[in-house]
Amino acid sequence: MQEFWDARAAENALYYIDNRLDYASPDAEAFWAGGPEVLDTMLNRLGARIEPADEVLEIGCGVGRITRVLAARAARVRALDVSPKMLERAAELSPELGNVEWILGDGRTLDAVADASVDVAHSDVVFQHIPDPSITLGYVREIGRVLRPGGWAAIQVSTDPEVHRARPPARVPAALWASLRGKRPRAQGHSAWLGSALKLNDLRATATEAGMETERVVGAGTQFCHLLLRKALARQTSHP
Repeated sequence: MQEFWDARAAENALYYIDNRLDYASPDAEAFWAGGPEVLDTMLNRLGARIEPADEVLEIGCGVGRITRVLAARAARVRALDVSPKMLERAAELSPELGNVEWILGDGRTLDAVADASVDVAHSDVVFQHIPDPSITLGYVREIGRVLRPGGWAAIQVSTDPEVHRARPPARVPAALWASLRGKRPRAQGHSAWLGSALKLNDLRATATEAGMETERVVGAGTQFCHLLLRKALARQTSHP
C-alpha cells in the first residue's frame, strides 16, 4: 500500500484524492475549496459535529485536504497516512497548521496512537481502497482502542462489491495511447485502487467487540456508506 500511494503522490496526488478532478489539469483551488463541503456532507448525514475542544484522529489524510478543515475546528489533529510522500506534501502545502501532527501509519494498525487518546476518529474515501476487508475490520478494532469513552468515529466504507471488480481495459490504438500518455490515470486497475467492500454485519460485530455502538448507518448497500460509531462510556463502579 505504501509503495502504491507513494507512486500516486508523485503521479497526480490531487486527482487520486478526488478523481472528479480533471486528471490532465487538476484545479488545485477547487480541490482545497471543496474540503469543507466534503467533510460537512458526511457529518451532516450522520448528525455529528466537531467541537473546538476535540482531539481528532484522521485516518488517511493524503495531502491534508480535510486536515485543514479539521484543524480549523478542533483543538488538535493527528493526521495519519500510509504514504510518506503524501505526508511530505501535506506538511509542505500546509505549514501553518500548528495544531496538526503528521503521522506515518503502517497500513494495518493505529499503533502510533495511544489508547483512549482521541475524542473523534474520521476517515473518508480511504477504507474502500483497502483490498482485504479483514484489514479494514482491524482498523475498526483499533478505532475502538484509541477513542476515549463517549468518543465517536465517522467513517466511510463501501458496501457494494460490484464497484470493486476489475474490468478489462479499453482497447486503445498504440498511436493514440502514446499521445494520451501522461494525460490519463495509470493505476486504476491496481488492487490498492480497486479495494474491497465490507459486509455491514461484520462491521457492526467488530465495532461491538471493540466497545462501540453502531449509532447510525447511511447509504447501506452503496459505495459511500457512512457510519457513526460511538465508544461506550466507562462503567461506574459502585461501592457499598
